[in-house]
Amino acid sequence: MNKTLKFIALAGANLMTSFAAAAPNPVTDARIDPQVRAFLAEINKDSSPFWELPQPKPQDILTGLQSKTPVDMSGVTTTEENNH
Repeated sequence: MNKTLKFIALAGANLMTSFAAAAPNPVTDARIDPQVRAFLAEINKDSSPFWELPQPKPQDILTGLQSKTPVDMSGVTTTEENNH
């Protein structure tokens, strides 16, 4: 690899590290809805890439977390209800 490419690679890696360090914590970021923050806190407890697990484990993990998250469905209708 020539010197220019090495410099670009190192600069890019340094920049990505800076962005990651500057990113707000989603668990405490007040711009995120509290219910979403709670969901993110739970899913971020384990930093391993659950989406790389064999199927259907990733879906099971997400379904389990979703079932723990309260959702206000008042006022929500389905397409079938709207067509009748």
